[in-house]
Amino acid sequence: MIEILHKITQERAQDITQKGFALGHNVPQSRIHPLIKPKLDSTFFIAEIKRASPSHGDLSKIDEPIKLAQDYLNGGAGAISVLCEERHFKGSLADLMAVKSAYPNACILRKDFIQYPQEIEISYCAGADMVLLIAAMFINEDKGFIHLQAIYEECLKYGITPLLEVHTQKEIDFIAPLNPTLVGINARNLHTLEIDIIQACALKSAITSTLPHTQVMFESGINSPHSAFIVGSFGFSGILCGSYLVAHNNPTRALQSLKNAFLIGKNQQPRFYRYTFPTLTRHNIESTKIESAQVGDSQILLKVCGITNLDNALLIAEEATKYQHKITFMLGFILAQNSPRFIESKRIKEISKALHSLYPHILRVVVVKDDKNALNEAKTLYEQGHIDAIQLHGLDSLTPHTFAHIPLKEATFCFYGVQNIAKAEDFIADYEGAFCLVDSQSAQGGGSGKRIDTNVLCHLKERYLCIAGGISADNINEFLSLSPTMLDISSGVESVPGVKDIDKIKMILHTIESYQAKKASSH
Repeated sequence: MIEILHKITQERAQDITQKGFALGHNVPQSRIHPLIKPKLDSTFFIAEIKRASPSHGDLSKIDEPIKLAQDYLNGGAGAISVLCEERHFKGSLADLMAVKSAYPNACILRKDFIQYPQEIEISYCAGADMVLLIAAMFINEDKGFIHLQAIYEECLKYGITPLLEVHTQKEIDFIAPLNPTLVGINARNLHTLEIDIIQACALKSAITSTLPHTQVMFESGINSPHSAFIVGSFGFSGILCGSYLVAHNNPTRALQSLKNAFLIGKNQQPRFYRYTFPTLTRHNIESTKIESAQVGDSQILLKVCGITNLDNALLIAEEATKYQHKITFMLGFILAQNSPRFIESKRIKEISKALHSLYPHILRVVVVKDDKNALNEAKTLYEQGHIDAIQLHGLDSLTPHTFAHIPLKEATFCFYGVQNIAKAEDFIADYEGAFCLVDSQSAQGGGSGKRIDTNVLCHLKERYLCIAGGISADNINEFLSLSPTMLDISSGVESVPGVKDIDKIKMILHTIESYQAKKASSH
């Protein structure tokens, strides 16, 4: 995308040289329609009119952008984003003027690759109420900040609201002196074109700490109500969504579903993603600032699964707390009745209350298999605040977006899935959820002590490698050498099924600490 971005800006510069700042369109000499400020309420959604993109190719013909804009407004859009770049996104200023003319009291965003201060006057006269300014276009340019600042100040001069787009911590630091009112974090990696919702959400806290009065939008990567729920849980001001809505056969209903899920996440404020995402991003080249002081500099997620009694849970929690700034710790409870580590909901509640009181930093996860009753029981525990997330064990490779007959794309609770694999080809990359745990295949379906071949794990293309299956103090270094983001241990630290050996857990924790120290000293 960096190369595409460079190509787009070069082509636009040539087009502007040949056609002028209006790119050949008949833009009024003065503004005709009222200037509408965005109402940044608790669910400010910008719905986008987009025909194509470099990452997706052609999306939709959109012969009637005015009709699509009406669908969005009916769905509760706070603003309409109109792609105006012509070569790669197949939009134009003509689309923007048509939409603004049809809905003069709607807030309209000019989504484009603005390069010059003179383009702001054109945007104003064309009817734009907002414009997108992309930090990545200026950050590596000689006198890039001065250039961006000139465009930004031109926006303020005309009363247009600029939306500053960032992708990285470096870009946040770059735009910070502008003290912008509105910033959008784009989840698309400019180098790979891949979406990384985890990294984008983790960056939210960096903006909040650097620019406490700035409203923060989430851009790109929204492909379901569940993804909107995740974003809402981080307290974003809203979402800019295009591809998902454009491709939907009912954009009004789709937008309403996204808004509802987003608001549920925002009202719930579940801590699971806010605790785990910063830890997951530690494996990225560019680290983010941590939102919760309790998370510290944790570089790995560690879950001890199959807890069956309170005393055992408290002993483990006490030991894990010594490492809380290095390891984000989870305890798992199994709600599968055929498991030797099964525990009833009543006992989970008792243990959860004690953990919440004594060790509130430790996350609590319930594990269920493909059983609707068990899943509903787990959801009740989640809704009552006894657990932080649900682990969905045994996703079906044929229907990875459904579990226990429930569509995961609609889920408004914290979860992650588990895929049982024997070879790399068994893994389905198109799963719902922010990340996925991989476990071995066994008749028991988990907790068998059977491990996945490390050669198989090496061939997985997962950005966030989360591993379960046969991990013990004897072999943990083999798994650590793969730089996993999460390890899930159960039978490998037991004296008997369901009872954890605290000495084995101490060895695991010490080994992880030693590995992290060795890794840090090598950099």
